[in-house]
Amino acid sequence: MPENHTHPNADELMEQLEADLAEGRITLDQLRERLKADAERPIDMDMLRDFCDAYERRVCAYSSLLRSIVEIATDQRDSDARGRRETEVDAHVTRMTAKLPLWQEQVRTVLEFLTELRADSAQGPVRVGDVSHSTAHLLAAYVMDVAAQAWESCKGIAHRSRTDPRYLYAASAARLFFDAHMSGLPKPNDLMGLLQLERAAARKALGDGRTTRQRRAEDAGGGVTIQTETVNVTGQSVSVAAEQIAKNVSMQKPRKERMKREVAEPLIAHHLMQRPHDTAAQVAEKVGCSVGVVGESTAWKLNQRRLELARKQGVDPKAIDLTYQKGGEWQDGIELLPDDRSADPSDLAAEREQELFRRIGEYAQDHPDATPEQVARALREFGCTAGDVERRQAELNRLIAQQSDDHQEDIDVEDPDTKHGTRRKWVQKRP
Repeated sequence: MPENHTHPNADELMEQLEADLAEGRITLDQLRERLKADAERPIDMDMLRDFCDAYERRVCAYSSLLRSIVEIATDQRDSDARGRRETEVDAHVTRMTAKLPLWQEQVRTVLEFLTELRADSAQGPVRVGDVSHSTAHLLAAYVMDVAAQAWESCKGIAHRSRTDPRYLYAASAARLFFDAHMSGLPKPNDLMGLLQLERAAARKALGDGRTTRQRRAEDAGGGVTIQTETVNVTGQSVSVAAEQIAKNVSMQKPRKERMKREVAEPLIAHHLMQRPHDTAAQVAEKVGCSVGVVGESTAWKLNQRRLELARKQGVDPKAIDLTYQKGGEWQDGIELLPDDRSADPSDLAAEREQELFRRIGEYAQDHPDATPEQVARALREFGCTAGDVERRQAELNRLIAQQSDDHQEDIDVEDPDTKHGTRRKWVQKRP
């Protein structure tokens, strides 16, 4: 907000209140009250300045629109570029018809003030060529609306000329606008001059503190009503703005404080020493940092080399040490543990199998209908195969059968149909 402003415009106020709502400094009801109070405040220098500045920017866009159309329509060197350059005109139209940075109530307040000011001057309507209106700003709004509608009409005709076989040739939107509408539109300099004169008169009236609106408000409780349905003078809506701010705040996710790399590095190393086969996402979730920090850490890169070396040597990765120098710098190399610290190969194989079976069990619990091939594909980064899945299932079946055998016993019963007169029978053990 400029230093000489005491009130922010609608866009600036929305940004401030959205930040306050997101931080919990105000409630949604308080936000609506603030927006309504700002929209209904009396006219002041800030409101007039924002209104006039917005219209002058619109006239600048109107000038750029006409200039671009003239350049495109009269370009004899590159006529094929007309279609591509017409997007420039669309951008000028968008700026020319953008909503004002004021509330709808403020727009009506300023227009009422300008209309009453024009009525007090006894000069009659403002005219440019064959176009007239009650104020210069309403006149400019009407002219720019006509220009925008004419451009859209020319674009529609140009599109039909390229797609409808009833047309004899393809037309250019810029050329159509230039031939049919350019001569009837007021010059941008004329509009800008009228706006600046009306702005100066309004500033003088506000500075003197003598306005018809104030006198009528005291005497009759109201002023004139401005009909703006035919021109584009729409400002921001308080109700729509409140809902949009609430939606933006609700969509904002709570920001998690990012862990510094130097803090995460030793935590990542400690985790990988215990669980070298974990993925970067698993490590990040356990440590509390981002996946990118894990992937770029020296500990992760050394652990990947450690896994590769373990596969080549046929040992468990835990048998290979990640060394750490003083000052927090990782050594650029991996060394095998001393002989007295090396793990027994059979123990390493059993530990690896136990870890692999644990992961298979976790996956099977989440996906009970998965086939061994599907489980193996999901856990291939841990060296899992379909044979490992089947071997685990066979081991589970063996343990279940063994547990069942512990509760049964064999007894001999007489059976005349058998050769020896007895047969084996399984019965449940009595407690």
